[in-house]
Amino acid sequence: MGADGVFADLRRLADWFSTSPQRGSLHIERTVQRLGTTAIPLLGRELRSADRRRREAARAALAALADDLVTRSRVIAELRSATTDTSIDEVKVSAVGLLAELGEKAAAVFADPSAIQRQSAMALAAQLSSDADVASAADLMVCQLGDEDIVQMLAAMCEADPSAAQRLGAELAVRLDLSAEARERFASVLAERLAAGAPLPERRRNAFRRPTHVAVLVDASARLVVVASKKIAGERRWRRWAVLIGPSGRVDDCVHEDDATDAADAAPLIANLVADGYRVASTEVDHARTVVTAAARLTSRPVDRATGLPSAYYLGRDLLDLGDAHVGDRPATPPALVARAIEQTSESITSGDHGKAHALLALCDPAHPEVAAASAALYLSAQPPRAADAVTALERALTAEPDWPLHHWNLA
Repeated sequence: MGADGVFADLRRLADWFSTSPQRGSLHIERTVQRLGTTAIPLLGRELRSADRRRREAARAALAALADDLVTRSRVIAELRSATTDTSIDEVKVSAVGLLAELGEKAAAVFADPSAIQRQSAMALAAQLSSDADVASAADLMVCQLGDEDIVQMLAAMCEADPSAAQRLGAELAVRLDLSAEARERFASVLAERLAAGAPLPERRRNAFRRPTHVAVLVDASARLVVVASKKIAGERRWRRWAVLIGPSGRVDDCVHEDDATDAADAAPLIANLVADGYRVASTEVDHARTVVTAAARLTSRPVDRATGLPSAYYLGRDLLDLGDAHVGDRPATPPALVARAIEQTSESITSGDHGKAHALLALCDPAHPEVAAASAALYLSAQPPRAADAVTALERALTAEPDWPLHHWNLA
């Protein structure tokens, strides 16, 4: 490209940014790719803009250039400069975030750290629209943040969106790759901050859910592969999840994809497995769920913490609606948290302030008989009493432990 052509492209790019663009442009994307490293200084200036739209457009363009090995190092250098040579906190957040997406570690000093933390919490909460989103956010926190950073993020989310914080806390509670102490600490932080005057509303699932397509394959050595796939609503993309179960019955490997664009869901993967000697044993969702649940419980036993479930298991398990199935007979809620919730329930019934007790109980496994019984007592002490909710809670307690005659729910 001649000098005149380069100048014309730069002029065109600068003019486009000056309009504070609301959406991307294929023509501009091609211009950026054509300019390559020549566009990076201009994009860096736009990234430092106080205008959010210009900043976001520049971030997207830099991300696209970073996909090319020729320009990647220059993009990273520009992003690192943006974390130190500007006073605008939002610019630093954008630069640090893109560096993290590129697998680069980075830090920045903010003028108002608490405000940035609140903004980050609000942005994260806004993205938690599905179980898959919650699992992905929790996985990002577990893999990239220390315990103290997770505590601070949860505290900020409790202020920004209590319901989202509760969902994220519930996901962290079943991440068995976290220590029991860490899970209990996170739950305690949420309980302290979710002491609202009433329980949070129960989240309603969409009535329509796209079906999950599954295949359970087996080979001559008794290895199993469970493949699950589902089309992402409104997009031409598929989510795919493959779980390899060895002859020992443990999960040996797991792969999750959320951007598969092949025209035929998991058909190519299944075809490759068949070519390698596997045969399709079942296409029933219930069978796939049973097989994966058994393997996950075996793999996640405490003695096997060093070789426990991989992150990809947690990211894809919603495709089979597995929830906390991997927890098995172990308590899904730390015993100390259950004890605190029951103690707080007694205090709340006496004081009449039920907010903190509801918040604590919401963080516990609702199927735990003591938790269910405490919930029933709290509902009955409300003004006016919530008898129907109390009966439902007592039914959960009865289902959990129906035979022990001294339990008051059985006496009732």
